Amino acid sequence: MNKIYLIAIGLSLSLFSCKSSTPSAHEGHEGHSHDEVAGGTTHEEHTNQTITLFSKHTEAFAEFHPLVVGQVSKFFTHVTRLDTYSPYSEGKLTITLIDKDGNGIRKSVDAPSSPGIFTPSLKPNTAGFYTLVIEVDSKFGKERFKAENIEVYASEDKAEKAIAAQQKENQTSFLKKQAWKIDFGTENVKYGIFNKIIKTTGELIASSNSEIRISAQSSGIIHMPSSDMVNGKTVKKGEPIFFISGNGLSGNSLISRFISAQSEFHKTEADFKRAEALRADQIISEKEFNEAKSNFEKADINFKLISKDYSTKGIKIASPVTGYVCDIFVKEGQYVEKGQVIGIVDRNSTLILKADLFQKHVTQLSKIHSANFKLPYRDEVYNTDDLDGKLIAYARDIHEDDYTTPVYFEINKTPELYMGSFVEVYLKSESTRKVLSVSKSAILEDQSIFFVFVQTDGESYEKRFVTIGSDNGKEMEIISGLKAGERVVSKGVYFVKLASMSGALPSGHNH
Repeated sequence: MNKIYLIAIGLSLSLFSCKSSTPSAHEGHEGHSHDEVAGGTTHEEHTNQTITLFSKHTEAFAEFHPLVVGQVSKFFTHVTRLDTYSPYSEGKLTITLIDKDGNGIRKSVDAPSSPGIFTPSLKPNTAGFYTLVIEVDSKFGKERFKAENIEVYASEDKAEKAIAAQQKENQTSFLKKQAWKIDFGTENVKYGIFNKIIKTTGELIASSNSEIRISAQSSGIIHMPSSDMVNGKTVKKGEPIFFISGNGLSGNSLISRFISAQSEFHKTEADFKRAEALRADQIISEKEFNEAKSNFEKADINFKLISKDYSTKGIKIASPVTGYVCDIFVKEGQYVEKGQVIGIVDRNSTLILKADLFQKHVTQLSKIHSANFKLPYRDEVYNTDDLDGKLIAYARDIHEDDYTTPVYFEINKTPELYMGSFVEVYLKSESTRKVLSVSKSAILEDQSIFFVFVQTDGESYEKRFVTIGSDNGKEMEIISGLKAGERVVSKGVYFVKLASMSGALPSGHNH
């Protein structure tokens, strides 16, 4: 954790290094600059009005000078794709101001003025309360956002007083242009079923039908088809893994078997053709013909079996499946006996998650149905259900050395899951009531005090202390401090924390 924190500090120094010394005169747009990447703690000098709206996949954050009769207000509308937290690089944006009678004004722009930022302008003619509608038409489809009770002010003085009264205190500024450059993300706080969790450790092991042992088909000397035949090499079905040769051995059985089978094939083939001719002239009996035919068919099958995998290199030992070589038990030039296991190929399809359940939890065995697990070399938390996993067995005895019993899940294998990895496991048993929860990545700790950053506006965040409950490895139960529907930072939290600590107030918002 300290390493991650130090990396975050290092990166933040570059993020916070560029500041303007004096506020710029507003060009219909005061405050901090989106060309800056400085973090800040308040919006006290920020006199613009903001609206932040969400759809399932998109955030639309509009910042504009308060609407005043007869004045043009430019809407700096930031459009962000939530799954990747990246700016919209193309698309058409339309903004409409509609009065209570359904009349209104509209303006469209056909592309962003800079990545993620669309800048349409509106000039209202009558004071009052309106509905503001933002429509986005992009490669992701058409989306519509609506904000009620947007006021158009009769004068500049009234607008400034009203907006000043709406300013929030203790806000941390983290600009969209900052967030778009890093691994950032937010999520909704919501209620969900939270299972009782048993935290333990485990291991990823090979499934019984995933590994296929390769045996020597004959005695002889091992030869590798290439110098890169090592553990982990991917192979296709039918691809040579080994050759077994008898060259240099006294009584070379491989060559002898091939020559003998070849000789027998040619002899019986000649006998059969001769028998066919004699049968036509009724010189031999039907019994003699059938005997010649049977001998030829047997010799043909035997010769094909031997010659199929035979070459000047020896007998080919091919991979029976597409997968990867996970073990090689022989070396170049080594002598092997027929039937000896010389390697293992893995189908690369499934793994077994083996979790060690301590004796005190044995009564919960019948209620366990799935598990979360975390690898030591990745931050991601995996779920057996997401990997098409299933509980396949659990042992019926307690190991004397550590007083545990294993629980086994079969899961689909993915490239980042390595057999033999030790993992943190969160076994899920019976369901509890619905609880409020957020991703563990959203929660920070300082001397056993936990907090999150709640998004209060498009570029504003509030530090909020929370009381936590159960932990399932992926989510954390929230007992107090948050409400359903609020939005918290779930990725890039350390950068927001550093922005809150920097005390730097962005000084221009020129886009």
